[in-house]
Amino acid sequence: MKEIARLTEKEYLHFYDATSPIVTAESIDFTKAFRASRYGKGGEDYVNCPMTREEYYQFVQELLKAEKVPFKDFEKVVPYEGCMPIEDMAQRGIETLAFGPLRPTGLIDPRTGKRPYAVVQLRPENREGTLYNMVGFQTKLKYSEQDRVFRLIPRT
Repeated sequence: MKEIARLTEKEYLHFYDATSPIVTAESIDFTKAFRASRYGKGGEDYVNCPMTREEYYQFVQELLKAEKVPFKDFEKVVPYEGCMPIEDMAQRGIETLAFGPLRPTGLIDPRTGKRPYAVVQLRPENREGTLYNMVGFQTKLKYSEQDRVFRLIPRT
């Protein structure tokens, strides 16, 4: 420990973690979700769950009301900006997620021929394609709240 402190010139190092939800393929309605990568790059690696403006706003409102896992007395919250919990990003403003991890840039919903208001992207988590990671959805929400709020995402 003393050697790490000497090398980093820091008295303390902070470790911050949040869970990253995984969904099963069977929970995805593939008649509504679509496969594509932003700007057509990388093939059809991602499953995209498009959201209307109304669906997005309802999702963010519920996300902001959701109960988080309380921090322990010894925990000092110093999240890395690139891995910030989704609910913390949402506190920055109602449109933050639409311009962040849910931005639909370069994606067209093949059912409508239009760009969705927001998109939740799912990335395959295993070779079999039975598990998907919710891209950009690190969270400190309680599990019951994750279940409640994330089910508001159309198609999951």
